[in-house]
Amino acid sequence: MHALLSFLASAVLVGLACWLFGGVALRVGGALLAAVGLVSTAMTGSPSAALLAAIGALAWLAGQWLFAVRHHYFRSPLARRVFLETLPRRLDPTQQWGIRTVPPDRR
Repeated sequence: MHALLSFLASAVLVGLACWLFGGVALRVGGALLAAVGLVSTAMTGSPSAALLAAIGALAWLAGQWLFAVRHHYFRSPLARRVFLETLPRRLDPTQQWGIRTVPPDRR
Protein backbone atom coordinates (compact mmCIF):
# COMPACT_ATOMS: atom_id res chain seq x y z
CA MET A 1 0.00 0.00 0.00
CA HIS A 2 2.82 2.39 0.87
CA ALA A 3 4.58 1.65 -2.41
CA LEU A 4 1.43 2.45 -4.38
CA LEU A 5 0.91 5.70 -2.51
CA SER A 6 4.55 6.64 -3.03
CA PHE A 7 4.27 5.86 -6.75
CA LEU A 8 1.11 7.95 -7.13
CA ALA A 9 2.67 10.89 -5.28
CA SER A 10 5.77 10.67 -7.48
CA ALA A 11 3.62 10.51 -10.61
CA VAL A 12 1.71 13.62 -9.54
CA LEU A 13 4.96 15.50 -8.86
CA VAL A 14 6.43 14.50 -12.23
CA GLY A 15 3.22 15.48 -14.01
CA LEU A 16 3.14 18.84 -12.25
CA ALA A 17 6.80 19.51 -13.10
CA CYS A 18 6.17 18.62 -16.75
CA TRP A 19 3.14 20.90 -16.86
CA LEU A 20 4.94 23.83 -15.25
CA PHE A 21 8.45 23.53 -16.73
CA GLY A 22 8.05 21.20 -19.72
CA GLY A 23 7.22 23.91 -22.23
CA VAL A 24 10.25 26.00 -21.38
CA ALA A 25 12.56 22.99 -21.23
CA LEU A 26 11.33 21.66 -24.57
CA ARG A 27 11.54 25.05 -26.30
CA VAL A 28 15.03 25.90 -25.03
CA GLY A 29 16.41 22.37 -25.29
CA GLY A 30 14.89 21.83 -28.72
CA ALA A 31 16.29 25.11 -30.04
CA LEU A 32 19.75 24.21 -28.72
CA LEU A 33 19.58 20.69 -30.18
CA ALA A 34 18.46 22.03 -33.54
CA ALA A 35 21.22 24.64 -33.60
CA VAL A 36 23.92 22.13 -32.62
CA GLY A 37 22.60 19.63 -35.15
CA LEU A 38 22.55 22.19 -37.95
CA VAL A 39 26.08 23.42 -37.19
CA SER A 40 27.36 19.86 -36.93
CA THR A 41 25.66 18.89 -40.19
CA ALA A 42 27.14 21.92 -41.93
CA MET A 43 30.63 21.10 -40.67
CA THR A 44 30.67 17.32 -41.11
CA GLY A 45 27.75 16.42 -43.39
CA SER A 46 26.80 13.63 -40.98
CA PRO A 47 23.28 12.19 -41.32
CA SER A 48 23.15 11.56 -37.58
CA ALA A 49 23.71 15.27 -36.95
CA ALA A 50 20.85 16.05 -39.33
CA LEU A 51 18.70 13.65 -37.30
CA LEU A 52 19.72 15.55 -34.16
CA ALA A 53 18.58 18.80 -35.78
CA ALA A 54 15.23 17.23 -36.72
CA ILE A 55 14.72 15.91 -33.18
CA GLY A 56 15.54 19.38 -31.83
CA ALA A 57 13.02 20.98 -34.16
CA LEU A 58 10.34 18.51 -33.08
CA ALA A 59 11.13 19.15 -29.41
CA TRP A 60 10.86 22.90 -30.02
CA LEU A 61 7.47 22.41 -31.69
CA ALA A 62 6.31 20.22 -28.79
CA GLY A 63 7.28 22.98 -26.35
CA GLN A 64 5.40 25.55 -28.42
CA TRP A 65 2.36 23.26 -28.48
CA LEU A 66 2.47 22.81 -24.70
CA PHE A 67 2.73 26.58 -24.21
CA ALA A 68 -0.24 27.11 -26.52
CA VAL A 69 -2.31 24.54 -24.63
CA ARG A 70 -1.61 26.31 -21.35
CA HIS A 71 -1.99 29.91 -22.51
CA HIS A 72 -4.35 29.66 -25.52
CA TYR A 73 -2.00 31.53 -27.86
CA PHE A 74 1.32 30.89 -29.56
CA ARG A 75 4.48 32.45 -28.17
CA SER A 76 6.26 32.41 -31.52
CA PRO A 77 4.97 33.65 -34.89
CA LEU A 78 6.83 30.75 -36.52
CA ALA A 79 5.01 28.22 -34.34
CA ARG A 80 1.68 29.93 -35.07
CA ARG A 81 2.36 29.66 -38.78
CA VAL A 82 3.43 26.01 -38.57
CA PHE A 83 0.42 24.94 -36.51
CA LEU A 84 -2.19 27.01 -38.35
CA GLU A 85 -1.01 26.68 -41.95
CA THR A 86 0.94 23.46 -42.39
CA LEU A 87 -0.32 20.97 -39.83
CA PRO A 88 -3.84 19.49 -39.71
CA ARG A 89 -6.44 21.63 -37.92
CA ARG A 90 -6.95 19.07 -35.16
CA LEU A 91 -3.38 19.65 -33.94
CA ASP A 92 -4.08 23.34 -33.25
CA PRO A 93 -4.22 23.69 -29.45
CA THR A 94 -5.87 27.13 -29.62
CA GLN A 95 -9.02 26.10 -31.48
CA GLN A 96 -12.46 25.72 -29.93
CA TRP A 97 -11.74 27.56 -26.71
CA GLY A 98 -14.74 29.22 -25.12
CA ILE A 99 -12.95 32.48 -24.35
CA ARG A 100 -10.37 33.94 -26.67
CA THR A 101 -7.39 35.37 -24.88
CA VAL A 102 -5.21 38.11 -26.23
CA PRO A 103 -1.42 37.87 -25.89
CA PRO A 104 -0.04 40.31 -23.30
CA ASP A 105 1.81 42.31 -25.92
CA ARG A 106 -1.38 42.91 -27.96
CA ARG A 107 -3.61 44.30 -25.19
